[in-house]
Amino acid sequence: MKYRLGQKVKYKRISKKIMIDTQYWTPDDFEGYEEKVLERRESIESKNERIGYVMGRRKLTFKTYFVVARDSGDDWEPETEWVEIARQEYGFAYLIAYGMGQTNYVLEEDLKRG
Repeated sequence: MKYRLGQKVKYKRISKKIMIDTQYWTPDDFEGYEEKVLERRESIESKNERIGYVMGRRKLTFKTYFVVARDSGDDWEPETEWVEIARQEYGFAYLIAYGMGQTNYVLEEDLKRG
């Protein structure tokens, strides 16, 4: 951990979670065995530089990869398809407190010593 707990830091760019719909894709949206990628976080730059204090480091999901899963079925049940998560990419971000009860997730490369 490059930054210690309680250390004062400055930053302009934050990492924000992207809200997604649970029914993002259907099996019909996939051709063959292709994989779809869903971005889970976005980078937002604030107008002014913020000053905050390091509260900790968190493991966050940055990308999710989806594929179509198939069940071949049998004599009694037809073939079924559904969308499932193939894998996810994770990364680390610092949790920074910049006000009473206000926090941001900030990537290490976006932090400066305060």
